[in-house]
Amino acid sequence: VTYSIEKDILRVDYQIKNTGANEMYFSIGGHPAFKVPLTDQTSYDDYYLQFEHTENALRWPIDAGGLIENKAEPFFNNSSRIDISHELFKKDALVFKGLASRRVSLKSNAHNHGLDFNFEEFPFLGLWAAKGGNFVCIEPWCGIADSVSHNGELIHKEGIEQLSGRSNWSRAWSVRCF
Repeated sequence: VTYSIEKDILRVDYQIKNTGANEMYFSIGGHPAFKVPLTDQTSYDDYYLQFEHTENALRWPIDAGGLIENKAEPFFNNSSRIDISHELFKKDALVFKGLASRRVSLKSNAHNHGLDFNFEEFPFLGLWAAKGGNFVCIEPWCGIADSVSHNGELIHKEGIEQLSGRSNWSRAWSVRCF
């Protein structure tokens, strides 16, 4: 994992190298957290997440054991905005598969500061905050938690990455503050 900063952009690069001859299976993702509120004059509820495209993605609930449920719940309904509140994360993380957006911005109703989060090649996105926490995590994933019905075989795991012998794999996400 390589972290680099250029001007107002933090970039995180993941590079995986399979040095063996056999196929390698793996999952990888990030768990970056961002302080909310950004200023002392605002509150947690003054913030929202703005996706670059109108979304109709479903939310995949997490059960008490940390597994992904088999049945998704409606979440977006031709919208591109999620208002942030502590209530939003009451049932744990928001897990999305197949979003149209590859960028989400953290913005405020009270000022013009925020961040743009780019997750170009990550097929899954998690959004999370601890109960009463003054932060929000925007989590790009290549791989996802097991489903409640998973058979336990790594090669059948949803989102598992496969890397042939003696080859490389890379992905990156970035965040720009404004």
